[in-house]
Amino acid sequence: MKKVFLLIACIYAIGASAQVQKVNLQASGLTCAMCSKAIYKAVSAISFVDTVLVNIEASTYDIRFNKDATPQFDQIAKAVVDAGFSVANLTVVANFNKQSIDKNGFVTLDGIQYKFMGTPPATLQGSKKMQLIGKQYMLPKDFKKIPAGSNSDMSAKTYLVAIK
Repeated sequence: MKKVFLLIACIYAIGASAQVQKVNLQASGLTCAMCSKAIYKAVSAISFVDTVLVNIEASTYDIRFNKDATPQFDQIAKAVVDAGFSVANLTVVANFNKQSIDKNGFVTLDGIQYKFMGTPPATLQGSKKMQLIGKQYMLPKDFKKIPAGSNSDMSAKTYLVAIK
């Protein structure tokens, strides 16, 4: 009986799994290659970051994580700000396998809770891009466009996102 229960639990875990693959960061305030290098060094120094690929012309960074690491998006944004720049856009790329968005817009992925803005209950499948919504993850002019109260029913450990 224990073996049957274990087998069912494993099948369920595989069937409803999801994983953060990478983060695409666009920085603001860069004027030269040295600026880009400062952000690269700051983000690369974060313990859960595995690799950082830089596109100097677009001021973007493709950030991948160590295996089994849980990314902390606040730490990425803080590293950029501490380097003297700001985050213009932070987009999470995640692979979903039958993850359900509940009636309140919430889903948990890799132990992190997300609230989807403007997304009805649905089952997510495949690779999806989720733009993080918040003062630390976007330019002030873009943040002002977010409806007031969008994060009123969220805890401090929940990220507000929109599917791109």
